[in-house]
Formats: sequence, structure tokens, C-alpha cells
Amino acid sequence: MKRLLLLMLSALFVFAAAACTEDVPEEHLDINDPQEGIFTTADLIAFFENGDANSVRLGASIDLGDALLSLSNERGPITVYGEGNTITGNGDCVIRLENGAALQLMDVEIVAGRSGIGCLGNAALSGNVTITSVAHGIFGEGDITIGENSVFRLASNVGTGLSAKGLTLLKGSSLDATGSLGGLNIRGDELRLGEGVTVSAETKENYNALKCEGTLALEEGAKLSVINGGEYHGAEIHDLSVEGLATLEAVGGAKGVGVFLFEQEADVYLIGSCTPELRFEVGDGSITFVADASEIPEPEETPEDSEETEEPTEE
Repeated sequence: MKRLLLLMLSALFVFAAAACTEDVPEEHLDINDPQEGIFTTADLIAFFENGDANSVRLGASIDLGDALLSLSNERGPITVYGEGNTITGNGDCVIRLENGAALQLMDVEIVAGRSGIGCLGNAALSGNVTITSVAHGIFGEGDITIGENSVFRLASNVGTGLSAKGLTLLKGSSLDATGSLGGLNIRGDELRLGEGVTVSAETKENYNALKCEGTLALEEGAKLSVINGGEYHGAEIHDLSVEGLATLEAVGGAKGVGVFLFEQEADVYLIGSCTPELRFEVGDGSITFVADASEIPEPEETPEDSEETEEPTEE
């Protein structure tokens, strides 16, 4: 009887051990479920390239190594909710946008061994993001649009904070860009600061804090600050257009001026200051800085304006 009991206990132990070591199917992560969260490099790359959902949440910080995230126009627009996590990469850029692609980054930090975001053509960016890079924070081959109420903080060790052919910042957005080669570099098209936009560009080297080869356009309530802690200009721009009440604070380097313009045909008033004093090469216009909006004179009525507002007379 005792022998039978021992045999039964042994059999029970073997059965229990087998049950504990039974293979459990590995849980499948659905990269198209934004509630799941992404935890691996492979899943994040797959989401950018082949996912079906238009948003995703980062469940952890991601290190891409030498890989990069590529987004096509057909795949976008997509949104990445970073939850305060970081995306790190050492490729040519951390995120590459093909022509026409649109990306929103919410509460994301990007740390780039080279460039943070590279745009192969025109691109739309929005959200709340911090980019720290060795080369450029953002580099665009075409025009870049920053969406409404977005917040971008860009810092580059040896490049520019942002370099693009043209840049438009939509209503309420803000951009803080610093870099050894300048904070902002606009290579040909317009730099437009929309209603209520705030932009700061800074460098401590012998380059312009802001360089714009096209028109710098400031809309109502726009605020621009340029600071050169080196020797050159705070801002070097082709010409300036002010479409409302705007603010410009400009500080140039030891051998430069606060703002240098190639051409200025219009008479412009700005709240703010410029040190050393602004200058431009050609044009019959003027740029006047005031401390308060009350110091700006009302525009004079032209004969054309009088004709347009004149009441028709009865015959």
C-alpha cells in the first residue's frame, strides 16, 4: 500500500511539472492598435512604413541604432504620442519624410547622432518636440510648414537648428532654434511667421543667427528674437514685410549688426529694438523700432482711399 502511494505521488509531481513547463503562445503586438504602445525598434519602423493606423503610442524609449524611420506621403499623416519617451538614432537622420509627408510628434524627444528630421521635399510638421542633434535639427530640401499651436525646440552642435528652402509657422506656434551654423537658415523662399507666432534664433559662432534669402513676413502678433553671441549679424534677410503689429528683438555680434537687409522698399514699424543699428543696401523704405504700439502713427489716407470711401452723389 505504501509503495502504491509513492507511485501515485510521483505521477502527480511529473504531471504538475509538465503543466508548468508547457509552451505558452507568445503574445502578438498589434502595431496598429494605438492603445497597445510600441516598445521595440522593429515595431516602430514597421509602423512608419507599413502600419494602417494613423497614430501610435510609445511605450518606451527607442534606440534605432543606424536605422531610420521613413515616412511616405501615401502613409501619412500620422501622429506619434511619445509620452515623454526618447527616440535615438545614429543614421543620416532619425526620421526621414518623403516629399509631401505630414508628421505630428506629441511629447517626443529626438536625440540624433547626425540630423534629427530630414525632409526630401515639402513637408508638414506639428506637435510638441525637442530635438538635440550633432548636425541639423531639421533639414528640408523644400518648404516646411509648422502646424498651429506647435512647440519645437531645436539645438544643433555643429549644424543649424533648422535649414529649409522655405518655412511657414502657422497661428500660435513657437520655434526655438540654436546652432553653430545659425539657428535658422532659409535658402531662397519666404520665412513667414503667422498670427501670434513666436520664434527665437540664436548662435554663438561667426554665422548669422537667422539667414533668409527670401522675404521675412511677420503677421499680426508675431514675435521674433535673434541673438548672435559671436561676431556676425543677428539676422541677414533679403527684405521685410510686416502685416500688422509685430515685435522684433535683434542683437548682432561684435562685427555685425542686429539686422542686415539687402533691399527694403516699404516703410515698416516694429515694436522692439536692434543692436547694433539695422542697415540695408538698397531701397527707399525705412524700418523704425518703437518701445510701444502707441508710438506707431496711424497710416495716412491716400487719394485712392478717399475715392473708394466717397459716398455717391445723387443726380
